[in-house]
Amino acid sequence: MVAAIALALLAGNAAATSAKLIGFQTPTNNIVCAGYTGSQPASLRCDIHSGLKPKPARPKSCHYDFGFSLGLNAKGRAHPLCVSDAVLPDPSKAPVLEYGKTWHDGPFTCKSAKKGLTCRNGAHHGFFLSKQSWKRV
Repeated sequence: MVAAIALALLAGNAAATSAKLIGFQTPTNNIVCAGYTGSQPASLRCDIHSGLKPKPARPKSCHYDFGFSLGLNAKGRAHPLCVSDAVLPDPSKAPVLEYGKTWHDGPFTCKSAKKGLTCRNGAHHGFFLSKQSWKRV
C-alpha cells in the first residue's frame, strides 16, 4: 500500500504544472535518484541496481519489483517501494553526484561519499544507501 501511494504521489506530481523533475546518479551508476519538487507533496525515489541489503520483507500487496527502491517524502520516514518501472527513463543521462559533493533541491539534501549516499528531507528523516547496506537515518 505504501508503494502504491508513493507511485501515485510521483505520478500526481508529474501532472502538476509547478512540479519539476529532479535527479542524479552516483559515480558508480549503481544508485539513481529522481523525484519531484516545486509542488506538494514533494517526493524522492532512489533505485539501487545491486539491491537493498539486507532485503526488506516484501509486503503481501506488492506484485511488482521490491527490494531495489527507497522512497522519501518531504516530512516522513524513508521506506522501501514496490515499483513497476525504473526511476528515470534513461538513467545514463542523469548528472553524476561526485563523491564529496552535496545535492539539494526543495526539501531534499543528498551527500555522495565513497562509502555510500545519504539523503534527508526537511524533517531530517532519510536513509543511507550503499552496495553493502542500507538503513533509515
